[in-house]
Amino acid sequence: MLKKSIIIIVAIIVVGILLLGYVFYRATTIPSNNVDAMLKGTIAPDKKIVICFGDSITHGAVSFDYVRVLAEDAALKKFIFVNEGVNSRLVYNLLQVVDKVVAVKPHYVFILIGTNDLKGSLSDDEYNRYNKLWKLPQKPARQWFADNYNKLVDILKAKTDAAIVLISIPPLGENCDSVPFTLAMEYSKTIKQIAAEKKVLYIPFNEILSTELIQHGKKDIPPYTFNEWFMYTSIVQHYLCWRSWNAIADRRGLLFTPDNIHCNERSGMMLTAKIKNILLSSNEH
Repeated sequence: MLKKSIIIIVAIIVVGILLLGYVFYRATTIPSNNVDAMLKGTIAPDKKIVICFGDSITHGAVSFDYVRVLAEDAALKKFIFVNEGVNSRLVYNLLQVVDKVVAVKPHYVFILIGTNDLKGSLSDDEYNRYNKLWKLPQKPARQWFADNYNKLVDILKAKTDAAIVLISIPPLGENCDSVPFTLAMEYSKTIKQIAAEKKVLYIPFNEILSTELIQHGKKDIPPYTFNEWFMYTSIVQHYLCWRSWNAIADRRGLLFTPDNIHCNERSGMMLTAKIKNILLSSNEH
């Protein structure tokens, strides 16, 4: 009897490990249509290359995959979409791979970056997580974010003929009176200012979501705090319980995010519509 119980316990542990391994694989696998894949393959000459450049919100494994939706849109069949998003990236990390983006010779580059720069500036715990991952040269700060962002846009403008589109970051949490929410607005103002100074296009993603939350969001929602468990349980629900990002957000009383960081279908489709509009408008000329 004891031997049978031990076998059952071991089997449960093994199954649990396999399931967690599956979730980890799904959450971290690099997009198959990334820049490296494009450089190794052949791109049809009649296609216009669109690179979506950023962090996990673009990666689309722990967030709504807006790049996949764009790639599957029949109205955008003249474009080929490159997903150069990687979980946990800061602007600093984009600078390290921007030469690969240049090498693809894109027609459009959409940049959505800054959430992790902001998060890394909030506390030592957040900073230590990013520093362990990336070996950062300094603790993230708004000025460092702005300096790196300016360098990134300068490189893309100098080395490509691409239409460059900067996207403001989504709100960090949905408590409109919280420091993280306010800072996400401030970081987005920096992005907007860079877009104006560099004379490139801009999508006011933060402004759209923040305005909606201020007008119609819940007033008693807890603010964003450093809580990896809250994020990881969102990922587990999505991959093991087959819940949509919207369903996870709804269960938690959130409108645009399943975990206070990433996009659900509601917010992601708003961004998709803005990107699609720019591509179709530009394609007409």
